[in-house]
Amino acid sequence: MKMLHTRMREINLRKLDLNLLVALDVLLTMEEVSAAAKKMCITQSAMSHTLQRLREHFDDPLLIKGKGRMLKTPRAEALAAPLRKALLELQHAIQCDVEFEPATSRHCFHIATNDYGDWTLMPQLMARLAEQAPHVDVKISHFDPENSIAPLESGSIELVFCHPVKHAVGIHQETLFEEDFCCATRMQHPHIGRRLGLDTYLAKSHLRIAPRGGQRDLIDKALAKLGKQRRIALSTPNLSSAPVLLVNSDLVLTAPRRCVQAWQKLMPISLHEPPVPLPGFTIAMIWHERFQHDPANLWLRAQMREICAAARDPAPRAARCKKAA
Repeated sequence: MKMLHTRMREINLRKLDLNLLVALDVLLTMEEVSAAAKKMCITQSAMSHTLQRLREHFDDPLLIKGKGRMLKTPRAEALAAPLRKALLELQHAIQCDVEFEPATSRHCFHIATNDYGDWTLMPQLMARLAEQAPHVDVKISHFDPENSIAPLESGSIELVFCHPVKHAVGIHQETLFEEDFCCATRMQHPHIGRRLGLDTYLAKSHLRIAPRGGQRDLIDKALAKLGKQRRIALSTPNLSSAPVLLVNSDLVLTAPRRCVQAWQKLMPISLHEPPVPLPGFTIAMIWHERFQHDPANLWLRAQMREICAAARDPAPRAARCKKAA
């Protein structure tokens, strides 16, 4: 029986003209039909008709005649305060412009990226947040290139940092910067000086980042065009493990330049220009249409533009390798 009553109230609420609730609030405040009509700029007859509709809906007199003013029934007394509060909150929600105040916000940004983004973007972002938005949190999820759109569409991810994705309805993306490759070795490598030539490069054993397993990467393909081949002594799927492996061996690693520069701040690693031309790649930020005008998301995207603009060309070169098609 209780479930039946609850269902009946839900149905009645759907049928109720919400303007009647505004009128009810005025009636319960003024406790007089004529005064309530004047406040709402309608005739007394129209207000009397509204009161009758409210009585039918709530199955209660709501207001009864008294001396001077009308008296609220117990049901009306119970409705008065919650109704006033609900209408005020609704008015505030409709009229108030939603803003993002970084200094006081306790928002939690849900971001997706890979270990490249962890090394090259997140440290600068967290430093910016600590300075400008000290109470804002960040939750990072692993970026899955095979299922990149679904989390954006569901709203579980607000912003993605990765390679550009294929065009999809409702998906926005913006280039942050172009990345290229360099070579890295441990500092004071016994056989590699300031310049890494092709012969030396091929003579050394290599550490390869292979997130998709044993497939040939763009470096092997570039060498194959020259009829050359390198020896892969160690292959790992994780970019994050590379610097530790590098400083504890004599291996040579070819990796994104910004990653190597980040490692150099923490570990004794030397950077060398690659002995063969290598195509670069694009890093973009991606978001869904639902966040296009969201103040928090707008602020976050602006911060990322500033961060990336400050380090857009970390190592100028005489000739840039063309970007991968």
